[in-house]
Amino acid sequence: MVGPLISARPAGAPALVRRKSLIGFRAASEQTWGDAGMAAISSALPEAVRERTVGLRPLPEWIPLDDLIAWHVAVWYGPAQQDEVVMTRHARLTVDQGFGRVKRVVIAALSPQGLAARVGPLWREEYSTGRLETSSIDEHSVQLLLSEHKYIEIPLMRLIIVEAYRHILSMTRARDVTAVHAVADGALRVILRWR
Repeated sequence: MVGPLISARPAGAPALVRRKSLIGFRAASEQTWGDAGMAAISSALPEAVRERTVGLRPLPEWIPLDDLIAWHVAVWYGPAQQDEVVMTRHARLTVDQGFGRVKRVVIAALSPQGLAARVGPLWREEYSTGRLETSSIDEHSVQLLLSEHKYIEIPLMRLIIVEAYRHILSMTRARDVTAVHAVADGALRVILRWR
């Protein structure tokens, strides 16, 4: 008999993220910039992050969120050359690399509202900190509210997470998905609209 699915989120630890986020990010980076780009990105990482996350060694199931942020910063100042278009394209590719085939099929079958109803639990399975809540605005738009998370404080990571939300919603039956965002009262508010 199989019991209920319980999150394996570490409690009381620093902010962590599941390793698949970094694995998807590294795969997207390698696909985009090749070996030379990966070498440049790796050399730009802080030494401790490089020691923990570069190479073929297996990553632990949960890694420090700061390590994933360091990879984003290395790409931003490195091969992306501080170009938002390049970073948002990379964010989409990272999502594509990080999602398994089965998860993509499941998401494709959902309505945008159906996916929006599941984002809180999906967030809790991926991140050890933060809270993501959704509310419906109307038939073709939702609001996502991210609170208590480091991404809110970092403009680059806000850009990335907003594009990730937009791209994931575009994997559903939604078409022409757009996103606007703002930081207010210590939270990141994202409005997603579609047709």
